[in-house]
Amino acid sequence: MICRNHVDVSEGVRRCARCGATFCRDCLVDIGGHPYCATCKTEQLLDVRSGVQRGALDLATIGRRFLAYFVDSILLYVVNLVLGFGLGMAMARSTGPTPGLVLVSTLLSILVSVSYDALFVAARGQTLGKMALRIKVVSEDGSNVSTGQAWGRAFAKLIPFAVLVALFNKERKGLHDMLARTRVVNKA
Repeated sequence: MICRNHVDVSEGVRRCARCGATFCRDCLVDIGGHPYCATCKTEQLLDVRSGVQRGALDLATIGRRFLAYFVDSILLYVVNLVLGFGLGMAMARSTGPTPGLVLVSTLLSILVSVSYDALFVAARGQTLGKMALRIKVVSEDGSNVSTGQAWGRAFAKLIPFAVLVALFNKERKGLHDMLARTRVVNKA
């Protein structure tokens, strides 16, 4: 094999991952561990930047995503039930009306839910429900989610029907995934 641009070079020649033409080391650029020629690198970088690399990620099915969400919802329900019971006992012991405790209970429930999702996704890319179903949250390029992405995704889930948006697009991205630039994939 010889380099398409340098006909005198035959050592270290590889094929471009996109067009398949042969090039030397000087004519190729590695993007995500794959070699690309000058023409293809521009197209590949645009694809990476726009999140078009669908074939590179093994996207989790909607069914698995919603089952993981259901498992997480049950776990959070139990935790919030215990917290609510404790706050209810505090309200019963008080002598006067305590509308502030209802607000505290609601805010605590939201805080627990958001923190659970954000902390688990930031640390492992998975909540307990996602672990059970062997799916994982990753960045659009397949790398691990940053802490900021995890928290942004968790807060975006508070938007009504954010999760249901995944039913209506080919990439299976909920509104929270679009805002945080994440994807949910099958874990190998």
